[in-house]
Order: sequence, then structure tokens, then C-alpha cells
Amino acid sequence: MNLIIRNVNLIDGSGADPIPSASVVVENGVISWIGEGDVSSMNRSHYEEINGQDLTLMPGTLDCHEHFCGDGGKDGVRIMSQQADDRDVLFERAVNNARRALMAGQTSARDVGSPHGISITLARAVAAGAIPGPRITASGQWIQFPTTWPGANMRTVNSADQMRETITAQIAQGAGLIKVGATGEHEDGSGYGTLGYDVAKIVADMAHAAGLKAAAHCWYARPEDTPGVFEGARQAVAAGIDSIEHGTHIDEETAKLMAEMGTYHVPTQSTWDYPVRAAKRWNMPRSDLEKYEHQRDSSIASLKRCMKYGVKIVAGTDAGGAPVRHGTLVREMELLVLSGMSPMDSIRAATGLAAELTGTLDHVGTVEVGKLADLILVDGDPLYDMQALRNIWAVFQGGQRIR
Repeated sequence: MNLIIRNVNLIDGSGADPIPSASVVVENGVISWIGEGDVSSMNRSHYEEINGQDLTLMPGTLDCHEHFCGDGGKDGVRIMSQQADDRDVLFERAVNNARRALMAGQTSARDVGSPHGISITLARAVAAGAIPGPRITASGQWIQFPTTWPGANMRTVNSADQMRETITAQIAQGAGLIKVGATGEHEDGSGYGTLGYDVAKIVADMAHAAGLKAAAHCWYARPEDTPGVFEGARQAVAAGIDSIEHGTHIDEETAKLMAEMGTYHVPTQSTWDYPVRAAKRWNMPRSDLEKYEHQRDSSIASLKRCMKYGVKIVAGTDAGGAPVRHGTLVREMELLVLSGMSPMDSIRAATGLAAELTGTLDHVGTVEVGKLADLILVDGDPLYDMQALRNIWAVFQGGQRIR
């Protein structure tokens, strides 16, 4: 696909100042030229041309925390768990959710857990062009020591040797990252680090030796004064795990360490925002709403600590693994801004930094010559109004217009 986009407001995903009147040329699905002002099409009569006036061109976005086998919604997680043994149904659902995400402008994604590692098959099918969807970096099944997650979808291990065996098997299956649970609860409700430093180090070292990154689930719906709730995240960071997922309880010490270690934080604020906003229509019991409110308060506080020390913040929704629906990354970006990030930093969290985390920045994530033309055009300017990102005018993947 050969394409010229003329006279467009360009936000390139790197955090650099926008170019208010730019032109971008795409040849054979790759960005071949970027310049300020208009570009003559006299010698490019066979190229598709788009007048970008009043539009903003950006990289396609990347949701760094999805579960494509789940639909989201009030009972979505329970339904996914009940159907865990029906692989055909789960795969079909994942295919549909991948298409929804792509049509929303999410041209890349990271799936961080699926029954039987179905998301790995999904990622291969997208890469082969068999189905439409984001370019997916997929982990296999969730891996945990007991008490991180309930349900039968998880791969539960009980020793360091079992952890090694499971990671080896997931790498052989074709996983693009390793995802583990790092937090759990005692019977009295207090928190603790389920892995400990030594096992977390095994996870990080094995992932890195295979050229992959490791992600750690660190989540509680508890007040910050609950004993032990900061332990799991701190152990995971110290051990060299690359990203903290959810990170509802990150204290000052851990935030400083994350900045020093280069650890990414994926806050998934949508996990509490969606049910808090739905509480009334769901007739949610007050006790359940209070849990989400505790999660909200600690999540925002943890994010602000990370921002204070310059931790790399990346956008992810937990779509499918929570009530959150696929294709709703824009709301997560809005929540980052409401928590104190600038609109530009929020955009970078869903583009350049997200691609850096997934290890795909050489190919996508920013609008640069030589990169794949995974692009979106939005009506308006999100630096002035983030809701402009809800007004997607066009989506391109590899230069091909899909919306």
C-alpha cells in the first residue's frame, strides 16, 4: 500500500513536540518520508492521498495488558473460567475481541494470560494474516504460587523446580513474555509476596536468557495500611522483573527502586474505574464497592509515587481479565491524565513506551522513517482534548487501511 497523508498534525509517539503541518509518505507498508508542510504528488499519481487538515496522525496504540479470551463485562471473568476447557469457544472469542481492539485503533497488544496459552495461537494467526487483529505479544497460561488467583485457568506451581519447568514449557510453546503472580493473601487478609526474591529472580533470569521480558501481577483491593501489601512488588522489582502489572500497592522505596532498575509500571486503572462507574446499574453491594474504592485510592497513590521518581508508565486496561471491554484503551489514557500525567505522556504510554516494553520499538510505536505504517488518524487534537482519541477517522496497519 502506497499512501500520502498531507497537511496533518503529527504526534510521533516519542514525546517530541508535535509538528502542526506535516506530510507522511508510506510505501509498501513502511513509512518512507516525513517532512513539514505539503508534499507534491505530481510523481505519485498511483498513491492514495489523504488531506489531513484538522486531523492528528499518531502511531497506532498498544494496550499492554489484555486477555483476549475474556469478553469483560460484569460476569466476563467467571464465564471465561467456566468455559476454560472449551478451547474452540475461547479461541473464537479471542478472535472477535482482537478484531474489536484493532478497529479501535489498537494496532498492537500484549496478552498477559490465557487458558491453555490460547493467546499464543491467536498471535500466530494474526502474524500469518489469517485473522485481523493487533500485532500481539502473548504470554502463555498465568503462572502462580498458590493464593494469587482463584480458578482452574492458572498454572499453579509449588517449588522453584516446578517454576523452571513451567517457564521452559511456555518458552517452547512460543510465549512472547513470561507472566507470573507475585502477590497473595493470608487467611487473615494480610498480604505477602508469593514468589519471594529467589524465585522471582529465576523468572526474570529465565525470561531474559530467552530474549523475553517478565511481568509480575501485583494487586490488592485493600487499604494501604494492610500488612504486607507492598512486599510482592518490591521483591519482583529487586529480582529484575521488567514490569509491574496493576501495581496497586507501590510504596516510596519500591518506586525509587523501579526508577533505578528501569522497571515499567502498567497501572490498569480501568480495573477499578469500570466497576465504580457501573456500581449503580449493577446494584453493587456497598462492601464490594468499598473494595474497588480502596483499590482506586491505593492505585492512584502508587501511580503518583512512580511519576514522582520518573518510573516508566505504560498504558494497559486488563480488558477481558476484569469487567473492562476490549477496545477501550482511550479511557485508560484519560485516567492517566486525571491522575496527573500530561496528555503527551499519556499518549507516549500507549505508543512509544508501550512498544519499548514489548520489545517491538524497532518496528512500531513511533512515526519514523523505516517503521511499519501502523497509524491512526483522529479528528481533533488529543493534546488539547483527550476525548479526540474517541473520534478515530482512520486506522492503518502496515499501510493498509482497515477503517
